[in-house]
This record gives sequence, C-alpha cells and structure tokens, in this order.
Amino acid sequence: MRMVVAQVASRETAMADVFHVFAKAVRQRFEKLARDPLFVVASDRDAIWQAYLGAFPAGSNPVFRERTEHDCSCCRHFIRDIGNVVAIQYGALACVWDLSGLPHPYQEVADAMAAYIRALPVRDVFLTWQPKHGTQTSRGLINGATIQFSHFAVEVPTKFVVPKTTIDQKRGELRTTFDVLMRGLTELSPAAVAAVADLIEENGIYRGQEFKRQVREFQALQTRVFGINDPKVRDLLVWNMITSPVARFRNTVIGTLVQDLSEGVDIEAAVRAYESKVAPQNYKRPTALITKRMVEDAMATIRELDLEHGLERRHARLSDVSVSSVLFVDNAVQGEMKGGIKGLLMQEVKPAPFDPKRAEEISVDAFMANVLPKVTGLRLYLENSALGNFVSMTAPVYADSKSLLRWGNDFAWSYDGNVTDSIKDKVKRAGGQVENVSLRASLAWFNTDDLDLHVLEPDGNHIFFGNKSGKLDVDMNVSHTVRDPVENVRWVHALRGGLYRVFVHNYRRRESVDVGFVVEIESTCGLESFRFERALGAQMQQPVADITIKHGEVRVMPAAGIIVGSISQEKWGLKTLDLVRVNSIVLSPNHWDGNAVGNKHWFFILDGCQSPTPTRGIYNEFLHPRLEKHRKVFEVLGDKTKCPVTADQLSGIGFSSTRKDKVTVIAMGPSLNKSYTIVFGKE
Repeated sequence: MRMVVAQVASRETAMADVFHVFAKAVRQRFEKLARDPLFVVASDRDAIWQAYLGAFPAGSNPVFRERTEHDCSCCRHFIRDIGNVVAIQYGALACVWDLSGLPHPYQEVADAMAAYIRALPVRDVFLTWQPKHGTQTSRGLINGATIQFSHFAVEVPTKFVVPKTTIDQKRGELRTTFDVLMRGLTELSPAAVAAVADLIEENGIYRGQEFKRQVREFQALQTRVFGINDPKVRDLLVWNMITSPVARFRNTVIGTLVQDLSEGVDIEAAVRAYESKVAPQNYKRPTALITKRMVEDAMATIRELDLEHGLERRHARLSDVSVSSVLFVDNAVQGEMKGGIKGLLMQEVKPAPFDPKRAEEISVDAFMANVLPKVTGLRLYLENSALGNFVSMTAPVYADSKSLLRWGNDFAWSYDGNVTDSIKDKVKRAGGQVENVSLRASLAWFNTDDLDLHVLEPDGNHIFFGNKSGKLDVDMNVSHTVRDPVENVRWVHALRGGLYRVFVHNYRRRESVDVGFVVEIESTCGLESFRFERALGAQMQQPVADITIKHGEVRVMPAAGIIVGSISQEKWGLKTLDLVRVNSIVLSPNHWDGNAVGNKHWFFILDGCQSPTPTRGIYNEFLHPRLEKHRKVFEVLGDKTKCPVTADQLSGIGFSSTRKDKVTVIAMGPSLNKSYTIVFGKE
C-alpha cells in the first residue's frame, strides 16, 4: 500500500510540475493580450468546459479519485470566465490558447482550444468585476501525502475591472455602440458620406469644418469595411473600432445629415434640417448646395451625350413653332409661324355680346374636335381663378442642339412662379386627397416657414396639426423643410350645415423672403383662390374666409386683407375680368408629333402676355432618364440658366388634363360667334 501511495504521490507531483508550465504560458499570454482591448466570443459556459476536457488526447487525462485529473472546480471557473477572452489583431482573433512549445499533452489541448475559440463570433467586450481569476496553486492530501496542485490563474488589469452593479449596463452600452457603428457603416451610403465631405471641403454647410475630421475618419473606415468580403472579418474590424471617435457617427448631428441623404432626402431639405440644429435662427445659406464632384459628374455625362448646347434656353417664339404643332392659330398671327400662311385668310369677325353666365359648357375634347376647326378668332375671358395658370413656353438657344428632355423635341414650359403644377397637383403629390371630396381647403406658401392651416367647424371642433380629426392629411415644413409646401383639409362625406372658419397660423417663422400664402377653397360650387401677400409674423394668425353651408348651398366670404377673385388684377401685362385675344392654342410639347409623355396641357397663348421676369427653362421632371442621376445639379442649373425676358415670347395660360378647371371663350368664324365654357380635367 505504501508503494501504491508513493507511486500515486510521485505521479501527481510530476503532473503538477508539468501543468505548471501550461498554466504559466496561459497567464503570460493573457498579460500580453491585455495590452490591447479585449473581447469575449460567444461560447456557452458548459460547452467551453466540455471542449477543454475533450481536447485531451486519449489516456492523457485519467480518472483521479472521482473525476479525471484535470477536472477541478478552480480550473473550471477559470476556463468559463477567461477561456473565451480574445484580442483582435491584424484582422483576426488572438486568444489565450495561442501557445507553442508545451509538453505533451498540453500543446494538443492548447491547439484544440485555439481552434474552438477562433471559430466563434465576438459577443461582447471583456469586462469583469473580479481583479483576479483562478488560483495559481493549491494543496491536498493523498493517502497522507501533501500534494501541491497547479491551476490556471491571471490578474486582470484595472482597465477591464468595473463594479459588479454596473457591469451589465456597461456591456449593454458597448454592444449598442457596436450596433450603431455597424448600422452606420452599412446603412449610410458612401455617396452620401462623400457628398457631405465635399460640402465641408467647399465650406458649403454651416460649422462643417468642426466635423471635417470625423467625416473623413468615418469615410476611411467605411472604405476599409466595404473592402472586406468576409463578414466575420468585417465584424472584427467594427468591434475593434467601438471606442473610436467615429463609433457613434450615425447618431451625431452630422451623421443625421448623411442619413437623410442616404434615405433619398433632397440635399436642400437635408441640409436645412441639419442647419436647423446647429445654425442660429437668422442664418441664411450663402451658397448653392451642389458639390464640385456632383458638377463634374454631371458635366461628364453632358459632354458624353453632346448636350452642352442644350443647356442654353430662351423663351419660345411664334416663328419656332410649326403650324402643324398647334391646335389653333389666329389669322392675324399665322404669317409669323414657321411654315405659316402669308396674309390673312379673312377679316376678323366682331365678337358677339358677351355674358360668361350664358356660355355653353363643353368638354375640352369636344371643343377641340367640333368647334375649333370652324374658328378663325378667339377671345378668352381672363378670370382671377386663372392667376395661377400663367405659363411660358421655352426653347433651346441653338436649334440644332440635342434634346435634354424626355420627348423628341426640345421645347418645354414653365408655369408662373417657376413651378409646373397647380396647388391641387402639389397637394396630390404630397399624398393629400383632392378628388371626390365635398369640400377642400388647401394652403400653399413659398418659403421654409412652418405655416399651419386651421378650420373651426360648426360644432366647435378645431382642425389643426394637433387635432387632425381625420381631415387634415398634409402637414409640411414641421422639421424637413421645402420651399413649395402645402397643407390640406378635406371633407369626404356630407357636410354639416353652418359656419366653417378658415385661418392660417405662422407656427415658426424662419425667413423674411418669399412671404405670403395662397388658400384654395373648392366645393361643389367651384374653385376659389385667396391670397395674402404680406409677411405673417411668428405666432400670428390671419383669417382667410368664412364658409357658410345652408341647405346644400356653399357661400364663401373672404376676410379683411385677403385678395380674392372678385377684384380685377394685373398680371404679365394683362388685366383680369376682361376679354383677351388668343393668338394660338398649343398642346404641351410632350404631346407633339404623336408623343404622349406625361400629363397633357393646353396652352392658350395670349396677345400682349409677357412674363416680366426670367423664366426657368429646365425642370428635373422634364429631363431624359439618362440625366436623372444628376437631378440636383440640373436643379441648380435650371435656376441659374433662366430664359431672359423677350417681347415676342409665347406666354398665356395653361390647363392640365389632371386638374378640373374651366375657361370661358368667345369662338368666332364665318358661321360661328358663340361663347363656350371649356371644361378641363376629370369631372
């Protein structure tokens, strides 16, 4: 028995001496790794312990007492707590098991454990509340003999030690940082990051220089990440950067600008949202929001497609337009048209006595097909409701230039205010309901102020942004601002009788230019427009109109200070509430020569009608699809390359096929002298 005991004691002492080498190597490896940030891989506590025991070669971990020799509680706790600790070096995992030169069987164990750990993803940053893990040695009695056992043990540097009460919170914060950085790197488009970097480089945004380093470092990191094909390696790079200054870039004020651009927000609106956070209230942007790179890319496409001459635009003239491209031309001006007839066909008929209330109502298609062929002269009754319909046709300076536009010719048009759509069209485009309504009140304004449309209903209900009541369906310029905002209140069911009071409130004033607003009120009795042409101060409200509904009849009474259709007004050299000669009627160029690209418009070119300001000749919605990727550059080009004012411009009023509208004319011919109210759009 003594021999047995002696043999056992001798074997255990020898094993302890050999294991000491293994434990020391692990400790030294941990101390070296701890110079860098440390992480833990996603290993199950029981699984890693079983992996350790299973790593011993057959016969090298015999049963001692009740368990195998290396199955002790001290080492079990150590391996569960420290065995999954890693550093990230040169884009790969480095762990405590990366050892060499160990005696058998420990080298085999270390190799197996290193392979096991490297196959797992990083789960967390390494933090602990214990400054020490494990015990280097312990003693025990075996059949009366004292044996010293060696164990794994390390001392943890203080930078990894946090109070036990806060360790979960700290780990959660760091995991969130990883998620924020990963989302930023993958969701923020490199093109948006580059655009913001260019804006900063060119001093294009307020306080941009403060964020220059942050943007450039994020851009460099994103380039590195996108250059890595292995998702696991990408994750390691991101984990290694969670303590860097760019880790929470996505959630910074400059990051939100990049995020908006990545999500397709227009650069003007995105920068305004950014500057609303960092700029003083009276700050006004001095430069256009396009970058040098955007211009270079656009010009490269323009040169590639040989479109440079097409950028220069002017007002169209009668001599540009072929007779075959128009629906009607007055005898007095036919000779001026391209391919026109010299001289008059006949003397003009004197208009019959005119009463717009007695005019015969007719659809535009029926008028064009059945009446217009008999007409040699037209007079148009210019109502105030047409003030938003004024339009000019535009053409290229060089007739042989290639077309920039979606249709075959290079002619275009521009409605008053350099917009191509009516208030109703804008509301519809913004998601508001304008069709099949009992009553509609739509507000439009022309700067970045936050105006709000309010309506008091007969029962006392107050409709506004804080109580939409299922009727206010468009509310703009709250945060993301634009320069052509609208709001819309509509009723789709039968209206309650009584008084509806409409007013506008300036919730937040941001600008002192392009002031005033327009409110359209449309009911079963027609469409009326109400204008307020002065600035509305912050937190001030302006009554617009009282709508009275009684027995199904709608009456609208404007408020003081509001310009309404009952007052004759001057515009573009013409007076409203008067008859004006129609020189020609022209379809919009997108419907010339068999084309049918987009909505159809009818333009009534009026004698003496002249836009007093330069007219925009390029609109993004007109551009050929091959140019759409440069929309922002063309938006600025369109604003900078307006058509100069000329005396012989083709201007008048236009009507869209998408908008229910009316105009009254006197049609004159050899056997015709009659008033018609032409109805446009869907009934």
